[in-house]
Amino acid sequence: MKKKIIALLLTIWVLSIALGVILSRTEPSFSDSKEAGDYQAPTLFVHGYGGGYGSEKNIIEALSEKSGFRQVLRININRKGDLSSTGRWQPDVEHPLIAVVFNDGKPNEKYLRRVLVQLKSRYKIKAFNAVGHSTGANAWVNLAVSADKQKMPELQALITIAGPFNGFMGMPSETDVKKIELDKDGKPNTMVASYSYLDVNKDKFPKNTRVLNLFGNIGDDTDGVVPVSSARSLRYIVEENAKSYTEQEVTNAKAQHSALHDNNQVVNQFIYDFLK
Repeated sequence: MKKKIIALLLTIWVLSIALGVILSRTEPSFSDSKEAGDYQAPTLFVHGYGGGYGSEKNIIEALSEKSGFRQVLRININRKGDLSSTGRWQPDVEHPLIAVVFNDGKPNEKYLRRVLVQLKSRYKIKAFNAVGHSTGANAWVNLAVSADKQKMPELQALITIAGPFNGFMGMPSETDVKKIELDKDGKPNTMVASYSYLDVNKDKFPKNTRVLNLFGNIGDDTDGVVPVSSARSLRYIVEENAKSYTEQEVTNAKAQHSALHDNNQVVNQFIYDFLK
């Protein structure tokens, strides 16, 4: 009888270990519910159209060399908007960094909202910072002017890099976006459809958000993809409501659209100084 009991206990023990291994492999670390520290406002990074983690990692790695900054999560979003993650939330990190990757290379505000709702629910995050390159910047601004923000943490700081807010060169449009001009208030004399949406909803931009707008100029008032006037048109959308609005033009050898996020020490320093 004793041998049978021991054998049964061993069987249960082995099955328990096996079940634990299975659960540890299938349960994403994103479900870890450890709360954020009172000081914590994670910074979320979003790439541009056709990009991925490679478009974000250089800036993240540069920041991670600074005291208190560390990547804690990478959140992947599939075509259906399902979330998965790698890494582990670490409440003791002062400036946690989170890479957000759209597997189809198409950032959008709908799925960013889903990410933020889960971060607030699971980690009790009250505020966050956002960094977006190109259409990733557009996605953040589209989200910022949306009406429904109650279930999301508060946007504390927004950094846009090469945002094509009022169009980009070669886009399917009758408007030559390179010829669009801004008035003294930053309002463009012609608005593409996506910018008109921002214009209509600009009063919804949060009042406690600091904004840093970075853009490149390779010498022809564009970064090779986005006209300077398009990137700078963000001012008209956010300046009236934002806590602060700052522009920085990059004119060095790495002012080209994609080079702005590729080991660009000038851009990295602007971002660090704004977030620290």
